[in-house]
Amino acid sequence: MERDGHASPRLPAFGWQSRTLSELMELAAHDERIQEVRVHGSASGNGVGVDHWSDLDVMLIAEDPITTTEDFTRRIGNSLAPVFAVNRSSDQPRYCMRLVLSDLRRLDITATAAPARPALAPEMRLEVPEAGSAVVELINSFRFDAVLAAVKAARGDMLIGAHLTLQLARHVLVMAMLLRDREAGTNHHRYGGTRWDAWPERLTETPAPYTLTGILAAIRCHTSALEELSFEWDPRLCTTNRPLLHLLDAIEERSESPLAADCVARPKGTQQRLP
Repeated sequence: MERDGHASPRLPAFGWQSRTLSELMELAAHDERIQEVRVHGSASGNGVGVDHWSDLDVMLIAEDPITTTEDFTRRIGNSLAPVFAVNRSSDQPRYCMRLVLSDLRRLDITATAAPARPALAPEMRLEVPEAGSAVVELINSFRFDAVLAAVKAARGDMLIGAHLTLQLARHVLVMAMLLRDREAGTNHHRYGGTRWDAWPERLTETPAPYTLTGILAAIRCHTSALEELSFEWDPRLCTTNRPLLHLLDAIEERSESPLAADCVARPKGTQQRLP
C-alpha cells in the first residue's frame, strides 16, 4: 500500500479543541432544537493534559436527541471536514455519535433530552437509526477501530491498541465471509474448500500487533486487505483511506523524532529500554 508520498504528515494543531468548540457553538446556534452545548472530558477546564490525540467531548441538551444529533453531525461534515468514520450508540436517554473527521479531529457528540420535557415513556424510548448495508457498516467500523487503535498506541496504551488491532483482522475475515456467501448464494456452509479459505493464512503474514511499530504495521496490512476485498465486493466502495494513512505516517514520524515524548507516552513505573 502506498503512503501517498507525504513527507511530513500533519496532525491537528495543538489547541484545535477550543477552536473547534467555537465552530460547534456557531453551528448549534442555528438549530432551535439545541438548547445548550456543554463541553466535558479532557478539553474542559484549563485544558491541562490536552494534546494532539485528545478528542473533543460535547454534550447537547436538545429536543429529539437522535434526529438532532444526526442532523448536527451532517452539518459538521459539511462545514468543518468530511466525516471519515462514525460510531453510534444509545444509552437511555442519551444518544452518542463518535466522529473521526477527515482532518483527524475526533469528536464525541452526546445528546440528551431537554430537562424541561417529560421523561421518556416506554413507548418513546430512543431507537438507534437503522444501519446501512452490512458491508458499508463493516468498512465504517473498521476505519473507526483502526483510528482508535493507532491513537491508543501513540499514547502508549498498547493493551487497548493491540486489542483493537486484533479486531481489524476479524473485520477482514467477516468481509471475506460475506463475499463467500454472495458467491455461493447462501450463508450456510457445511464444508470449506473455497478460494476464500486462503484469507486466514494470508493474515498470518501480518506483523504481530504488540508494540507501537507492530500495531502501525498491522493496521496498514489489514487496511490493504480490506481494500482488496471491498473492491471485489463493489469497486465504488473503495473510497480513500488517506486520513487513516496520514495518521499512521504522523505517528511513525513523531515516534522517530527526539521530541516524540508527547507522542509515545510510557506507562508509569516503566523505564525506557536502552538500544
